[in-house]
Amino acid sequence: MTDPNVQTPDQISAKAKPLSFEYRNTGMGGFSDAVVISFRTKKPIKSRLFLSRTKRHGRRTYYLIPAKYLVYSIDRSNAGHLYCTVSIIQIKDEGGIDVVKDWEVFRQDEHLLLLEDLPEDIREILVSSKDQLPLFDRVFPPTDQDPQD
Repeated sequence: MTDPNVQTPDQISAKAKPLSFEYRNTGMGGFSDAVVISFRTKKPIKSRLFLSRTKRHGRRTYYLIPAKYLVYSIDRSNAGHLYCTVSIIQIKDEGGIDVVKDWEVFRQDEHLLLLEDLPEDIREILVSSKDQLPLFDRVFPPTDQDPQD
């Protein structure tokens, strides 16, 4: 007898909603990407990358169940101007998205927030996933206080 409170993988995937972000890697310095991180597992979510024929532009698509997620969004212009936003989003049951909180971290050549300016739980998730976050060391340069690996 099956437990009616336990969802099967088919039921979970039926509730998953697609969420897409622009992806580009121009080869001339321009780069855009977004990484979605689960608050539950504290790890980046797997995604599918759909690229154009030139492989320089496309969309990164995540399939997310209703929950809260952390989004690390990065954009670098061909001229090298960097933009980075860290957001908490809520995927609703009916498929809508609410932005719970946004932190603009980097705009052009200006650090607006440092890693230590973010809430501790957000900071820990970002640091534990830093190897999978594009341009992380440029957005959050190591300080003398950071432990050396």
